[in-house]
Amino acid sequence: MSTDEIHANISKAKRILVVRAGALGDTVFCSSIIPALAHHFGDDVIIDWVAKKNIGRIFQNEPRIRHVFELKSRRAPFLVNKAKLQVVAASFREPYDYAINLELGDMFNSVMRLVRAHNKIGMPYTHFSAPAETHAVENLHIIYRSFLDEADIRYAANSHHDKTSSINHRAWPVSHWQSLMKLLNDNGVPNIIIGGKGEDEYFSGFGKLPQHTISLAGRTGFGELISVIQGAKCVVSTDTGPSHIAAAVNTPVITLIGPTNPSRTGPYRTKSNKVLMLNAHLPCSPCYHTERLKNCQHNLCMEKIVPEQVLQAVLNELGTHKSSRLESAFTDQ
Repeated sequence: MSTDEIHANISKAKRILVVRAGALGDTVFCSSIIPALAHHFGDDVIIDWVAKKNIGRIFQNEPRIRHVFELKSRRAPFLVNKAKLQVVAASFREPYDYAINLELGDMFNSVMRLVRAHNKIGMPYTHFSAPAETHAVENLHIIYRSFLDEADIRYAANSHHDKTSSINHRAWPVSHWQSLMKLLNDNGVPNIIIGGKGEDEYFSGFGKLPQHTISLAGRTGFGELISVIQGAKCVVSTDTGPSHIAAAVNTPVITLIGPTNPSRTGPYRTKSNKVLMLNAHLPCSPCYHTERLKNCQHNLCMEKIVPEQVLQAVLNELGTHKSSRLESAFTDQ
């Protein structure tokens, strides 16, 4: 089908399947398609989403998402993958107007071939190459432009524990977090720790917290987490999901960047948000998904970002004057 035919037909579509089963940050990036689709189709658009297990809860307060298919495994073959079978079965009961695959790999090719949809976008029907130094959000826009107008894409632009090694190369040292919390308390800045369930061992290393530090680690669902971040004056985070959520809800975010490439995976900057990335600028960075990372036994790139530097960034964001009301800076692993 030609691009003109796609543009002619898409305005009639109401039911859409979106396939993107990535981690939290990836899903936040891709959620930018929701307002773009709503702008093109209207707010009554119905969207089903294929997501990674436990990640789909991020959509629990999104009225345009009707159903989330959650996968325990993205790579399991189609015939033994219950969630993938459910996606196809649902499409046979009620075919989609559009099935949009935002995955650049081939893990969902079988689903896309079998799912019933009047129009199909993405792999395996169209291959979109991602420029190496382009931000992940901009790469998504390459896919969007294949079937959406620029006016729709402008709406997309405005929304929005490393387990492969014994070392979490993206983590900031516990001692640095402890120092930052003390420095914030000494400067009259109360702070809250946020973090996911299953990270108890990491956060237990924080020890006794300062007087004006509260921990909500592992105690919030996705909806509550988003509300906490949205209500913050400032977020301090490593390159993980909460930093992307902060950027998406326009809460100022200070992101501590080490092995990852900020131009590709850092919080996405828009005209509406405020993103500051702190980086030690070591010659070996970035190294994520390279042999250098596999051989790295000491993530100096994170250690060299010192607490005093982060404190100054927080104070600059909050204003150097101290008011009598409570100011908040949130920390996350």
